[in-house]
Amino acid sequence: MEEKRIALVTEAGNGLGKIFADLLLEYNYKVILAAAGKSYELLTKTYVEAQDCRVIEVDFCSKDSLYELKQFLDSKFGKLDLLINNAETVNGFGQKISQIKMDEVKCLFDINFFAVLRLVKITKPLLEKGESPRIINVSSALGDINKMKDKTFCYSDYSLTAYATSKAALNMFTVLQAKEFKPSKIAIHSFDPVIREYCTYNSVTFGEDVRNEFVELIS
Repeated sequence: MEEKRIALVTEAGNGLGKIFADLLLEYNYKVILAAAGKSYELLTKTYVEAQDCRVIEVDFCSKDSLYELKQFLDSKFGKLDLLINNAETVNGFGQKISQIKMDEVKCLFDINFFAVLRLVKITKPLLEKGESPRIINVSSALGDINKMKDKTFCYSDYSLTAYATSKAALNMFTVLQAKEFKPSKIAIHSFDPVIREYCTYNSVTFGEDVRNEFVELIS
């Protein structure tokens, strides 16, 4: 029987972690869902008896918590084949500069951006031991400067200063990291699963083309 690949998926509020986990289970992965807050509570109920999916509570703002996660992966599996940086939070919709709360911006960047940097850094040795290892950073078109300047883009009028700038930083990090990883066997990709056709203010679903793109990245 083919050995299952090991995937780490982070989740902190956007609900996509379950979608990713279910698809990974279909494609012969063992999945570790590192989740925070209400996401952790919901996912533990969902996967309470799942054989190949384990949910672990993580504080993405804590360096120690992320290192504990890395130590668990190392001791349990000794490698990592796939890292999906999906954890994110959103705040400050529509805020003007005078209304922005700096503590909220810092908290958002800790989860949306700095936790990604730390996870890539500390899991790199495990990924190097993986089979065709890859990293998927879940991004957003709200972090694409050219799209946000385009008045025809459906989200161009959205004012989400902290979220949009964190995703712009993530997009640039992914580009730079791809250059660094190019000589190695680690591949890193940016993936934006949310477009207007599949998104409402309260829910996110995958369209077939988005699903196929994700499957291509993990296969």
